[in-house]
Amino acid sequence: MSEAEKAPSSGVKSNKRDQQKPLFEFSFNQAVKLRRETSNVSANTGALLLREVDDKLLLALDIAARLRDDRDPRYVRYPVPELLRSVIYAMALGYARQDDADTLAHDPAFKTAVWGKAGTRVADERLASQPTISRLVSLLTKWDNLESFRHSLYLPILRHQQADGGDTRVRLGVVDLDGYPIPVFGDQPGAVYNGYYGKKVYSPLAAYFSVDGDFDSRRQGEGFLYAKLRPGNASPAGEAEAVIDAVILKAKELAQTVALRLDAGFAGADILNRIDQAGVRFTVRLPDNPVLQRLAQPYLVRPQGRPPKEGYEYAIELTGYRNPKWNKSFRVILVVVDKPKDGQLSLAPEYFFLCTNWPKESRSPEECLDHYRQRAVFEDRLGEWNNMRVKLSLDDFSKNEAILLLSLMAFNLMGIIRREAESAHDPRANPPHTPEGSGWDMGRTRNVLLKAGSVLVRSGRRLLFDLVEGLAPLWLAVLGRITRWHSLPHEPFRARSPILPDFMPLPAHAFRSYTPRL
Repeated sequence: MSEAEKAPSSGVKSNKRDQQKPLFEFSFNQAVKLRRETSNVSANTGALLLREVDDKLLLALDIAARLRDDRDPRYVRYPVPELLRSVIYAMALGYARQDDADTLAHDPAFKTAVWGKAGTRVADERLASQPTISRLVSLLTKWDNLESFRHSLYLPILRHQQADGGDTRVRLGVVDLDGYPIPVFGDQPGAVYNGYYGKKVYSPLAAYFSVDGDFDSRRQGEGFLYAKLRPGNASPAGEAEAVIDAVILKAKELAQTVALRLDAGFAGADILNRIDQAGVRFTVRLPDNPVLQRLAQPYLVRPQGRPPKEGYEYAIELTGYRNPKWNKSFRVILVVVDKPKDGQLSLAPEYFFLCTNWPKESRSPEECLDHYRQRAVFEDRLGEWNNMRVKLSLDDFSKNEAILLLSLMAFNLMGIIRREAESAHDPRANPPHTPEGSGWDMGRTRNVLLKAGSVLVRSGRRLLFDLVEGLAPLWLAVLGRITRWHSLPHEPFRARSPILPDFMPLPAHAFRSYTPRL
């Protein structure tokens, strides 16, 4: 009697898949076999979640309608909305290189999410290859497309706020503005060795919006508001005035009161006067100067007696200081941080200065300090973006800026899912998978929610994605919140969805199935 005849019957009929001959048998455990899977398995099921958010907020179609495309529509297989989704979703899923497009072009969940057409055929038609994705980047650098896309960066924040918040502006919106380095490893135009970082870098300027400035508000609406790529040798406040003007206009669409938090590089009188004249609050760190140091001296004397174990920290309002270039007097706050190091206080306390136009009755010196210190979370957000590992490696400055803006758009889209996961609560789960207030960073959002495995099962005119069982309650909780979003309060830029032609035939040189490069 053969081994197969000896084995007990499970009562389940075997199918062709069960009868498939293994490709390899592992020596460490002969019960483990390697077989060739069909094209119905996806490790990127989160693309469907990204598309649901995109579709609810009318993002890709609206942004594409703002871009000028001079391609002959008779020969266009991949319209701009599909190209935008391909790039943005891929970046959100952790695929930072354009070459990854050749892999994702055959992923069933990714294809289903990206195509704008309806029906089951979307799971059969391959997506754009790397050269076509490169054409999108080139298209963004033509005419005024780059500026149109830059001004669309805040749309996910605005639409999410409108859909989840009922089209009401938040009471206070805080914008953190700063430059940060992006290392490069070639001869890209504009990339310059920066002695401060000890690397060859670009130095973009980015503005990030958050509700109340604490990054933990129950109201939705957070993300990159605006960004501009700059050469690596740009000064901290280089091009800041034009950026601040654009940022303020967009932030006022989101919040009744707008406040900016800035580093010392933005403490120039022209910038502070400009912000104040726009009716916007600011809190900025001031560089030291002899006058400020003289005013601070009376407050740097330690009290008599044994110091407390945790040291001293206090904020004091200074009077008698006004920069002659200021249009009016702003508040100056001395912050003394006298903390022990290795169990002992240093010879002299450390201190720095803050400048703000918040009225005294609105914020005390201590509250201004707490408000300013929340900038640290903004730096965490920049670190999360950096973990996306986007490379600005093209030989054209404008194309690298297009890649930067596309990656920030992907970050904003991921941020919406992150915020919904933080707020989701599924009463059917025991215990609840995501109680309100639980923390989600971008890495967790991608690895748990977006990089979900599934198997595509075709049933008549339906495409069924069988999700990994343990993720189902979490996905249902997040999708449940998305389902409860309000309709957008007004018609977006695009009037109607474009009439999509049927699928064009693939060119003869295109691979119809995934073929890795060896």
